[in-house]
Amino acid sequence: MKYLWLIIILTIAAVIPASYAETQRVKKITLLEAFRDMAANIKNKVSPPKAKPVKSISLSKDYDVRQHSVITSGRLDMFLGGVLKNKGQKFIEEARKNNLCPIFFAAICMHESANGESKFSRERNNVFGIFKNGKYHTFNSVDECIEYSAKLLGGKLYSGGKNYTIVRIQQIYCPVGAKNDPRGLNKYWLNGVIDKMKKLWGEKIFVTA
Repeated sequence: MKYLWLIIILTIAAVIPASYAETQRVKKITLLEAFRDMAANIKNKVSPPKAKPVKSISLSKDYDVRQHSVITSGRLDMFLGGVLKNKGQKFIEEARKNNLCPIFFAAICMHESANGESKFSRERNNVFGIFKNGKYHTFNSVDECIEYSAKLLGGKLYSGGKNYTIVRIQQIYCPVGAKNDPRGLNKYWLNGVIDKMKKLWGEKIFVTA
């Protein structure tokens, strides 16, 4: 009996370290595999675009230009000409960055620049009629003007503040009777921009709800 207990004790003593080592080995492998799985999931994960409800809004002077309108660069490029040719993606990118409706943003540019054909557009890269320090500003490139104008229109003076409708923006951006408008062309701005928006999309704008 004495020898039997000795054998049992020695057997347990031999098994415990082996079991402990095996447990540790399993834990390490499990942790390593977990990290591998996580890395694989991150690397191979493809997030499908989340479906967002879409609604249509009738176009008017009170249209909220902060709307996330649905339009593609290809659609814009169908209408953009002159120095604006193939700038559809640029308009969308800068509009999105500054919480602007890209249809509205592109329409202003088309109106101000005679769709990329005006003298200021060709000679000064000024496609938004930007007036600074008593004169029409000269930009290094058309892209620079688009970026500047998106930040301006998305800023606190305009849609980033209380002036987020087309008519409210017109009253500041292109006021009727302005000193830099001796020919009185500003009175055509509001309807001109809305007409360009209708040309780009139609009477109703589709926006994500």
